[in-house]
Amino acid sequence: MHPELLPFINIFTLGDKAATQRLAARLDLVLTDAAGYAGQFAEELAERGIESEIASQELRDIALIDALLAEDLAVECDWKETAGEIIDNLNHVLSQQERALVLEAQHVGAEEELGPEQLDLVQDTLEPLELALVMFDLDGDSYPLSVVAQEQAEDLAAKAQLLGFKLHQW
Repeated sequence: MHPELLPFINIFTLGDKAATQRLAARLDLVLTDAAGYAGQFAEELAERGIESEIASQELRDIALIDALLAEDLAVECDWKETAGEIIDNLNHVLSQQERALVLEAQHVGAEEELGPEQLDLVQDTLEPLELALVMFDLDGDSYPLSVVAQEQAEDLAAKAQLLGFKLHQW
């Protein structure tokens, strides 16, 4: 197992040992045996419309997203969602991480669809809680998102790059 994998995962799980171990097993598999991962998670990949071999970078990114989604540590938001709806979805992640919820969701960007401005509004809402928005790399019409502590955002990006995952943080 790559030495940075557990510290990377802990940024999302906040030390939940059971979740960390499940994520580590899944992500270690995609990092060390992409074909084995594709075979073991063929059904999940098929639900995404992936039924043939894909580039290893894309498979790693999808594996990360799906692993975090399975643990309720990420959400996939549709491009039609507003900042308020995104925050409502992210509250579920915050609850799973046992962090404070964002209560102002209904007042934020209620009229506009998801785009860079909406994601900026979401980050502006998370900042007072010292949280950072994370968006995972995925081609499509949805936006996989999670939340991490602001102080860990740069470390998260560095660890992701070391491990070969693509993500963006605000």
